[in-house]
Amino acid sequence: MLSKAIRPNKNLISLAMRRMYGNDPGLLRRTFNMVDKSTTAYQVNTSDPMQPLPNLKITETSDVPREYNVTNLTNGFTVLTESQSFPGTVHMGFMTDVGTRDETSETSGACLALKNTYLKTLKHTNETVNYGMIQMSGGAMTMDYDEETTYFKGHCLEYDVIDMFQMMVDVALEPRSALAANVARSKNQKSHDLFNHLAKFDPFAQQQDLLKRTAYGYNTLGMPRLGLANNIDNIDARMMQQFMMDNITPQKCLIVASGIKNHKEYVDLVKERLGDMLPVPEQNYQRTASEYIGGEYRAWSETPATNITLAFEASPTSSADQATQFVMQHLLGTATGYSAGGPGKGMHCRAMNLLGRHSYIDGASTINTAFSDSGLLGMSIEGAGSHSQDLMGRLVDELNELKTTIDEVELNRAKNCAKMSILQAMERSESRLEEIARNFMTFGDLTFHQYCEKIDAVTSADINGVANKVFSGKPTLLVTGGAINLVPAVTDVARQLH
Repeated sequence: MLSKAIRPNKNLISLAMRRMYGNDPGLLRRTFNMVDKSTTAYQVNTSDPMQPLPNLKITETSDVPREYNVTNLTNGFTVLTESQSFPGTVHMGFMTDVGTRDETSETSGACLALKNTYLKTLKHTNETVNYGMIQMSGGAMTMDYDEETTYFKGHCLEYDVIDMFQMMVDVALEPRSALAANVARSKNQKSHDLFNHLAKFDPFAQQQDLLKRTAYGYNTLGMPRLGLANNIDNIDARMMQQFMMDNITPQKCLIVASGIKNHKEYVDLVKERLGDMLPVPEQNYQRTASEYIGGEYRAWSETPATNITLAFEASPTSSADQATQFVMQHLLGTATGYSAGGPGKGMHCRAMNLLGRHSYIDGASTINTAFSDSGLLGMSIEGAGSHSQDLMGRLVDELNELKTTIDEVELNRAKNCAKMSILQAMERSESRLEEIARNFMTFGDLTFHQYCEKIDAVTSADINGVANKVFSGKPTLLVTGGAINLVPAVTDVARQLH
């Protein structure tokens, strides 16, 4: 009886709380375990999902065609924007025509050092402020690099574009301090240690670096992605700053953005931040041309498997043969012992057929890499070391098959797979913006919308012609794993292909 006597009157409490706090009493209502049925949240959770909410105003919008605008600033910077087609986040990018191929034996590891310290700025902000800006904007800011380019990218809401752009320019162009260089040296060492540790569980982890090194030597495109291990101690502020001054110039920089409503406003933003940078005489900074040398490299490791990679010099990025090589890549495909078929898993590619016909083959993949002045085309195969000679034979057979007439059904399937991979990537704003930047930096114009048309135009004769031309050149043979002595020499392989 006593508990009933002191039980609160919910109606009176509700009335009192409404007078004091309106429709959002907050803590008191939660204390007495009462639900405010007048709130929008309650109405949404208790309404029929098939019926519209009362007093709900629906806002509709539709996609509009994207527009692309390019502006060249007087000091050499280029600004390219993609207009907003549907409300969303703004993606920004800062691409420089600088990569590991521009490193030397003295500056090797500079790109990795810049990546390991890209948020350590001093002029306008610092690393703590940069992290805070990224978190408060709800966006992101990252940096990556490859053999020929360095790309800073980020995204945020439209409200934070000015601040995020300021940070992106700072992390891309600001010289690294002595403190940042010390951190870079330590992180570079940790990167090598981690890679070496993981390589103990994957004997073929260094295949890509070894292939490029064998094909091009210890320079240009053959420089390792993580840099030379013996050059880590040489990383300091002077080396990093000199590398940036020698290689990062306005003519090599492309500033891109997607989801921009007004191109002129974005250009004004770029001018405000970069307009006072003086132009640099570009003739003083010529990129060293790559030289394909080919050859043979063998490395034994304690594993029952053998990996054989055979590649040839192919056409550069700007070549008209790129579409044909892309179709050839999907014609051969990629498959492993754990990919037993199914949509999207290479069920109809020739690599998967290899695994189905030969039990000693564990995996096969196509090599198709293009650079500004060279490229690599070939195939990699992996399997039991006791069948190393057979692995080489199957690899040569597959490459020779590309010189014969391609069945129309198989060709169309490869074309469709190639087009699907392009279209799926171009749906994502982030991936599309990066591809637009690379496309414009390569051709000086936007040709990405012609990709599918060029793929449709590829014929069996085109594939045969590229195969005959490429595979008649000097091969690059890489053999790693066990039983490497059973694999024929590179001269024998070249004779079988010729």
